[in-house]
Amino acid sequence: MKKTTKFIKSFFFVLIWLIISSYLEKYWRIFHWEYIFLNIREIFDHIFWFTLRKFLFDFDLGFYLEELFKYASYELPKEIFKYIPIYFYLRSIWIKTPKKS
Repeated sequence: MKKTTKFIKSFFFVLIWLIISSYLEKYWRIFHWEYIFLNIREIFDHIFWFTLRKFLFDFDLGFYLEELFKYASYELPKEIFKYIPIYFYLRSIWIKTPKKS
């Protein structure tokens, strides 16, 4: 394949995939908020975290663990879903070895 056709294929795939994934992102946000984050967030509302905060000289460890959980359960899967297919598709296009005859 010529480089220009590879580039055009790559460009259109990335363009279409990013449009599709941005459309699906709002559904992921709703699903994550309703079924994942709100169910597990209750852990961070217990009196344990407030007591631990007093022992750690007002360092709110529960808040940072909650933000870490939010990042690990929302942002990472969203970005993996967005960029891993692009990586594998582009790799399959650009690293094809020509067939030997």
